Amino acid sequence: MPTRWYPIEEADDSLFATASLHHARSVEVPHSVEETWAALTGDEVSSWTKGMKRLTWTSPRPFGVGTTREIELGGGFLLRERFYRWEEGHRKTFCAVETTRPIFRRLVEDYVVEPTETGSRFSWRWAADLNPPYSFFKGTLDRLAFAPTGRSHIDGLATHLATTRR
Repeated sequence: MPTRWYPIEEADDSLFATASLHHARSVEVPHSVEETWAALTGDEVSSWTKGMKRLTWTSPRPFGVGTTREIELGGGFLLRERFYRWEEGHRKTFCAVETTRPIFRRLVEDYVVEPTETGSRFSWRWAADLNPPYSFFKGTLDRLAFAPTGRSHIDGLATHLATTRR
């Protein structure tokens, strides 16, 4: 049986100010901007993010504005994303465009990597609006799924870099 895809409305940075759900987090890592950026644009992101089973880049390298990828989360839940900002080595931002479950009305995610005196800082923002009936359970969904996945993604980066650094 073919996979059914549900469209997600286009979104941009304005969603960070208006979304019903949002998260922001940053972590300082003792690794260079180049190492941190490479980890965030590599193929291993799913190895350190709880709840994420697979990440597949569906655009060829080099990546830039318009790059696409597909994420598989637990339970066979798939999400397709398109990057509308790509500042190589510094910042990338995407909006979700399709999903296999009609949960999200709009979704954006932003990654920024900046140099520090001891390595780099990775800052992350996530914002979403949900479709009914999921919107009625946004607090529970956020507490049980969205927030823990985001925390594991950010906090797991330092551990991943420490174990893969050459």
